[in-house]
Amino acid sequence: MKIGIDIDGVLTDEQRYVLDYGSAFFTQRNIPYQIHDDIYDSKDIFEVSEDEYNAFWKEHIFDYSRNINIRPFAAEIIKKLIEENYEIYIITSRSYTTYENENKEKMQNIVTEWLERNDIQYNDIIFSREKDKICRELNIDVMIEDKPENINIISKDIPVICFNEEYNKVCTGEKIYRAYSWYDIYSKIKEIENKNKIVIFDWGGVIESHKEGEYNIFTADIDMMRRLNVDVNKIDVIEEYTNCDNDKNGICIGCQSKKEECEAWFERVKKKFNLQCNLKEFAKVYDEEKGKVVYYKDVIETAKKLKKYCKIGMLSNLMFLDKERLNRQVNLKEFDYVWLSFELNCQKPDDKIYEIVEKDCEIKPSNILFIDDSSDNIETAKKRGWNTCLASGYELDKIKNSIDKFLK
Repeated sequence: MKIGIDIDGVLTDEQRYVLDYGSAFFTQRNIPYQIHDDIYDSKDIFEVSEDEYNAFWKEHIFDYSRNINIRPFAAEIIKKLIEENYEIYIITSRSYTTYENENKEKMQNIVTEWLERNDIQYNDIIFSREKDKICRELNIDVMIEDKPENINIISKDIPVICFNEEYNKVCTGEKIYRAYSWYDIYSKIKEIENKNKIVIFDWGGVIESHKEGEYNIFTADIDMMRRLNVDVNKIDVIEEYTNCDNDKNGICIGCQSKKEECEAWFERVKKKFNLQCNLKEFAKVYDEEKGKVVYYKDVIETAKKLKKYCKIGMLSNLMFLDKERLNRQVNLKEFDYVWLSFELNCQKPDDKIYEIVEKDCEIKPSNILFIDDSSDNIETAKKRGWNTCLASGYELDKIKNSIDKFLK
């Protein structure tokens, strides 16, 4: 992740310097003034003339540049970010540094010396008044800035962390994150980074029980057939139902059949078990029995709590008969993305369904965490570069630990 950092107002408290030394400068010269701390660097801060304000800066600019204190914890946080493999770019339009005159090189040297003296580590430094252009050219992911004009322009493209001052209170927007200290900046960087991440949950086995000893989907299948007048004592319902459901390659036809294609699947089931019902009657019994299956509400609660930190999704091999029940139990609209095999006409562990996920959410594989109870499904995800957690829903601590590690 590439982070752009302004100097004046971000690494330094320029506003405090201007108010302290400006009021002293004008008082000592009997120049009347009124202070307005909600105005960015200009003559209007003191209600003085432009010439008077420029005279103040002409006298103080080099003292400020050499001797201004760095904000607390700035060097510490930047060092921490570099240790965590972030790239740091200092992007500044400090006075004189961008003009072709005798002070340009002098000021640039002062800036680099000040950064070194204050132990500020960085990958590169750029002197430019066109910060939005620089951010685009360097593919900066997050910019830390205090100037209202820059904040508003840059935030059209990328997230901007606005270092809080009275003069930038007007800056608001979806991509503008207000920070009040350097440790707060660190928190905002993590928040922004995590918003480009997604945790994806499987349904069966992770949210809905596959556990022996609980009322699980296999128990539900047996009870469903019993209600449909199948003699479950004479037949291995689970094996026969699976054989009926899968094609010769072991692919679940039902899980890849859209609603309108499911008639053919049902006819196979009906013939195999000699059912005396139609698809509508079968669906009613199916829904009622599957609705009794234990599902792990604490896993759902964990997933939904993540929404303020990252995106959440569901990826599962399911039939069209399942979706209404899922929606009733967990409200699928609360997930940012829901990928169900019957709607995509493919299923895990086929590589195609993972490709669809990446294309839909536009999140790089290293920013995806996938939680599934099938090792086959997990292995395909791993090969694509996803983070994975092989776990069942009753292993909540394992799931939480993998999420914590993923979100740092």
